[in-house]
Amino acid sequence: MPGFELFDQREIDAVTDVIKRKMVHRYSFQETRNGIYRVEEFEKAVAEKFGAKHCLAVSSGSAALYVGFRGLGIGPGDEIITSPFTFIASVEAILECGAVPVLAEIDESLNLDPDSVEDLITERTKAIMPVHMFGAAADLDAFAEICEEYGLWLLEDSCQAMGATYHGRSVGTYGKWGPYSLDPYKLLTVGEGGLIVTNDDETYRRMEYYHDHGHIHNPAIPRGAEGKACLGFNFRMSEIQGAIGLVQLDKLDGAIASLRKNKKRVLDGVKFPEGVRLRDLPDSEGDIATQLVILLPDAESAKRFQKASGEAGCGCGILSGNTWHYARHWETLREGSYYSRIRCPYDCPYAEDVPLYRPVEWPRTQDILSRAAVFGMDIFMDDLKIASMQNAIRAGIKAL
Repeated sequence: MPGFELFDQREIDAVTDVIKRKMVHRYSFQETRNGIYRVEEFEKAVAEKFGAKHCLAVSSGSAALYVGFRGLGIGPGDEIITSPFTFIASVEAILECGAVPVLAEIDESLNLDPDSVEDLITERTKAIMPVHMFGAAADLDAFAEICEEYGLWLLEDSCQAMGATYHGRSVGTYGKWGPYSLDPYKLLTVGEGGLIVTNDDETYRRMEYYHDHGHIHNPAIPRGAEGKACLGFNFRMSEIQGAIGLVQLDKLDGAIASLRKNKKRVLDGVKFPEGVRLRDLPDSEGDIATQLVILLPDAESAKRFQKASGEAGCGCGILSGNTWHYARHWETLREGSYYSRIRCPYDCPYAEDVPLYRPVEWPRTQDILSRAAVFGMDIFMDDLKIASMQNAIRAGIKAL
């Protein structure tokens, strides 16, 4: 799946060009760079491709989440409802603002369950943030309706789903903002990097200032004299990353088409018995097919399926054991393990009730993930690899 599968001479040439020109900083040296700004070109190309008014490039997907929260003024005591099945950065970005992550349940799409969030809304809730897991959209219509009813922001954690759509519209563009991760595991990668798309002018302006120490970014004025709009921090993307991103973006559609083709080929060669099915996606047409998830009848069936498929030569994971993406395994979250003396929101006068983040708090999530088997898909899969995955799935089904 990773975009580095697609690296070739074009990425090498793009990086070489930046190095030869000695212009690695995205803003400085206006007088000698001949008007060439690769990060800005990348931002404009992404915004145009995905139908967003604005795009801001930053240093990582984690930074994209954090800068997005800062752009909205999220702070101590504010509550953000999100998913217990996500990468921990979704939660860490909230905590870095001193705010409170409130973790609801997932449904059989593996995304946040709309039916689980309303009972968690309080007077301190500011936003609901579904996470588009494994390249497929959550039920955005349902979340938009809830957010409108309660006067909340709809935020989309789209870090794992760049290129996915929901009813024909790019994920990340439905809510107030949406980030994309460009790390080494993503379909489009620049090594480390992130993007935030938004259609809101004020939110974009505040994020742009904040991500670069408050600079107002006027290329007509030397950087040291342009003045600042606010205090901020450094989450800039470099010109090297921007140059790679431009090349990778041109390859994205082809990569998605290849993944979808490979997933279809695998599925065309297997037949699921009653009680075995794919995860339930709100819009299966918009899935970018980075993973193949099969839901088994129960946890014991999933273990037998996993054992048999592995013995057949193509192993799978059971998602309840996924320490990277499941809050059940995050002891640091339960313990509030900080290096700072002030551990807001854990020790914070603005946060009245901080969840305990205990594994027992997500019974439906545990049930779903304990019977969810996942295979990773690759952009390039020859006939032998397709057949190997099919054989493994058949062996797993036979073991049920």
